Amino acid sequence: MAHIVDIFLQKMVCSHDRGYGMVFFNYCELAITLFFTVSTYPTIADPTENLSIRLYGVLCLLIEVHIFAFIAVRIYHQSQHRDMYQRSQGVEIPGNYRRKIATVIKHYFIISNVFVAVSVLYTILLDWVRIGDPFTFPFIDVLPIKTTNVTVYVCKYIVYALPVYFAHLETCFLNVTFMYSAGVVKRHFQILDEQVEEAVVNEDEQKLKIAIKHHQQVLKYFEDMKTVNEKSILVTIEFCGLYVGLTSCFVIQVMQGFIHQIILGLCIVSSMACLMTIIIYCIYASNMYDLHNGILNALFEHRSCYSRNKSFKRLILIMMTRATIPLEFKAGSVFTINLNLLVKILKFAYTVFNVLLSSINRQFKETRM
Repeated sequence: MAHIVDIFLQKMVCSHDRGYGMVFFNYCELAITLFFTVSTYPTIADPTENLSIRLYGVLCLLIEVHIFAFIAVRIYHQSQHRDMYQRSQGVEIPGNYRRKIATVIKHYFIISNVFVAVSVLYTILLDWVRIGDPFTFPFIDVLPIKTTNVTVYVCKYIVYALPVYFAHLETCFLNVTFMYSAGVVKRHFQILDEQVEEAVVNEDEQKLKIAIKHHQQVLKYFEDMKTVNEKSILVTIEFCGLYVGLTSCFVIQVMQGFIHQIILGLCIVSSMACLMTIIIYCIYASNMYDLHNGILNALFEHRSCYSRNKSFKRLILIMMTRATIPLEFKAGSVFTINLNLLVKILKFAYTVFNVLLSSINRQFKETRM
């Protein structure tokens, strides 16, 4: 039986099956996401709306724009995703990577159901919420259907649930493809390290030539990985930073009594997911850098063998020259994905929250005086 990771990748874009079903699903996603993106704006611009609804509308608008960009980029790079997946079939990614990817897939499928369930329970359990109300957590009512008919209301609610599943599905695909590609690169570097060490110890020119060719193939795979992921990751990092900042603002608004606590709870859960996404990118990218540097270190450790054979020494110098070029994953040529970026984002989030908290504490003191 195929592993859940392979099933997920094949079902999304990586299989050779280009049936009309997947094409219809892709364009259906685009159409629904675009509809909610456009329809949310009037709610935000309406000055008569409740502050909670307008602010939450801003978050919904950001999410929909974010997901629309994800879908467009995924469709654009669909053939490259498929090609990369086929090229990785000969290499088994590390077992711990496969387990972590499977956990990420299960997490996104579970959390999307949790968000929808919270909305349903909110509607059912609160006495003052009635069928046909214009606003239901965590969605903004943008469909021009005002009805008290239960069947129509349920169908309308299902339409509202679709963006939640689309958002988690697209984010899951981005994270899974990045982790899977990082696992493939890691496994290649592990094999390459063994090849280099064996070739240098045995002074085997043929094996070293194979290692040099293998190294070029891995670098090509890494460049393809950057091409298909860098735009989406750039948008994700910018969105996550903005989302965490807005959630900090919501904390202050709740403390002042302006915003409903359920909105804050949903935002905090989403912010934690945003931070986890950034952590995944930074840690997995740093692991790739360390493994690539390990190849160069292995060459330096066996430098005593270089002077024995001129042709062998020339191959070693070629390998060292190529391994000296730093491995960098830049998101849109703006952010270098590494642990330093993670530290900077965490510091920025803490600073924003601390400034806002200091501001509200000052207001409380002035009010008491």
